[in-house]
Amino acid sequence: MSINPGEASASTPTNAADPRRKISPPSALSLGIIVWTDDPEVEPTVIADRNPVALARAVAVTIHEMLEDSEAYAGATEFLQSNPPPQDWVLPEDVDAWLEALREATPYPAYSFHHVPLTGGADGTNHTVINRYLQHALQEREDALTPDSTPSSVAGQSSGRHLAR
Repeated sequence: MSINPGEASASTPTNAADPRRKISPPSALSLGIIVWTDDPEVEPTVIADRNPVALARAVAVTIHEMLEDSEAYAGATEFLQSNPPPQDWVLPEDVDAWLEALREATPYPAYSFHHVPLTGGADGTNHTVINRYLQHALQEREDALTPDSTPSSVAGQSSGRHLAR
């Protein structure tokens, strides 16, 4: 662990109560993947956050902004008019309800959430595991979007929030 300038390096009872003291990193990183279309040329958007509640909100806001700014999604205007905007989302359940309504209304944009363990490494991150996980998640999504995908390649999709079917 590195110590920022101005922080005491000794561990004393006073230092232990210091709010500037580093907090150990969480054991998982949450990833949100937004697939905008079934066109394999369009890259998905990946958003990461250590807080899954903040991540769900960031994914929902990102999708909301895209729907607001683009005419590419049929029915987007009606969907946005019939569902509350981000400024009305007070509770995490409000965000979840909006995302569920989106999933029911249209196959794209689609979203999924994943949790990646963070252990090992000097900074607390096992980069090999994360890279392998991301590659696997993106390959699964690409397989699911390929028209000639076999049931076995789609069946292995990650748990968590549902991917578009």
